[in-house]
Amino acid sequence: MDRFDFPKPLVRVTAGPGGEAVLALCKEKTVLHDCGMACFHEELIKNIEKALDGRDLDYIVLSHSHYDHMGALPYLIERWPNVLVCGGKKSQEVFSRQGAKNTMLSMGKSAAQLYGKDPEQVHVDGIRIDIVLNDGDVLKLGENESITAIETKGHTDCSMTYLLKPYGILLLSESTGIVEETGNMHTSVLKSFEQTFDAAAKLKKLDFQYILVPHYGILDPQKNDTYFDTYIYEAKREKNLIEGWIKQGLSLDEIFEEHKKVYWNAVRAENHPYRAYKMNTEIIIKRMIAEQQK
Repeated sequence: MDRFDFPKPLVRVTAGPGGEAVLALCKEKTVLHDCGMACFHEELIKNIEKALDGRDLDYIVLSHSHYDHMGALPYLIERWPNVLVCGGKKSQEVFSRQGAKNTMLSMGKSAAQLYGKDPEQVHVDGIRIDIVLNDGDVLKLGENESITAIETKGHTDCSMTYLLKPYGILLLSESTGIVEETGNMHTSVLKSFEQTFDAAAKLKKLDFQYILVPHYGILDPQKNDTYFDTYIYEAKREKNLIEGWIKQGLSLDEIFEEHKKVYWNAVRAENHPYRAYKMNTEIIIKRMIAEQQK
């Protein structure tokens, strides 16, 4: 199965690198899951307008508050001012903090430069969460259609997965892994490996037919039964490697260099800015060093 062969009612509207932006054209309502980087907002809006074909954009649901998944949000709100933006309580808190918005702005501008776009067009004005979704909350989209929010911490505290019913489509957060074009999986843990293990175990129990993986697309359904077990295996391997380097007495910089030898490659570099990889990896290494020093 091609990873961009999305099942109905999904339409891929992704514009450029970054998180997948996927539109669900349900019978009564339309829902956009994530919106990618700010620097590709013009292409994204065109893709959405084409897919909507005259319909309105009713909802945006966010997997988390990182710049490569919500960067285009201000421009979508400008284009569809009545859209209702949904996400976790923590995302709402993040959007209210100037320091967090400054980081989003800085990362967004860096991405624009990397991909040959104008960094001066990047802004974070007007970002908001209109509907806070807690674990288990259901967003009604019509008589028989809905989205269930599932808290999946580990990548961030605000990470949310969504189950689109009755289609059985699981829209993952980054807490349960990212798949490369080659099919290799890597983790994206910033907060806690243990939280991601819990998230994977919880999602494995759900009734679903399709899995949308961040930065990848639709997983081959033949791999549904093994996906979350594979994630836990790979995450435990990475956790053990980092713990081993810490026990060897390696510094933060030395551990990062060892991590890079194992987990950074040309394929990953095509879809993930190095600055973001370095920053994210150093965050979890610092947390694990602090834990071992307690």
